[in-house]
Amino acid sequence: MAYLLLTILVGFIITSLILIANRNQYKEEHDATTLYKKQKRALFSLLGIIYFGFIALQLGRVQAITNFNYSLHEIMFVIATLSLYATPFALIIYIYNLIKYVRKRGKQKTRFKTILKTVLVIASIIAIIAVMNHQSQEVSTSGVFEIQRKLYEEGKYYLVIEDRKIRVSQNEYQLIEVKKQYLIHFHWNGNSPNKAYLNTIEPITN
Repeated sequence: MAYLLLTILVGFIITSLILIANRNQYKEEHDATTLYKKQKRALFSLLGIIYFGFIALQLGRVQAITNFNYSLHEIMFVIATLSLYATPFALIIYIYNLIKYVRKRGKQKTRFKTILKTVLVIASIIAIIAVMNHQSQEVSTSGVFEIQRKLYEEGKYYLVIEDRKIRVSQNEYQLIEVKKQYLIHFHWNGNSPNKAYLNTIEPITN
């Protein structure tokens, strides 16, 4: 909870700084060209936050980076989380500047190129946010578990422990024994908690 409040506070501070910077420029001549440049900068800032956070999240998921430096791995996830919570604030700022520009410009025929660019930008934002939200629900679990049974469904191999299916390779499927305990590390997603993917598995030696 404290971590969530911290990220929201950081996002609020970022938004406040941007709004203060905009207010300092309020005395500038607000013609259509100036407003167009401002909404364009706001859009680039929004895209930068989203793309930067998305890239940081993907790098944080790379096992090689985790093995090399776990602190670097954590920093990547902090950056991704901050970007996730800063995105709504940046989006509000962009919409605010866009509305001001459209009102100042007046009614004009929108070019097909502009419509296409807008659709692509919105689609990419929605897709990235959806992927980041899905990946943020991922959880890693490790411990000693007994293999309840093995499953082969639709060409895929699974182990069943505590009523959860864990996806494994064919080789792992063949080597693992039912009713035997193993030290298992796997990851799963909160949106589908009954399906997981194996990271490592080691037999328990008596």
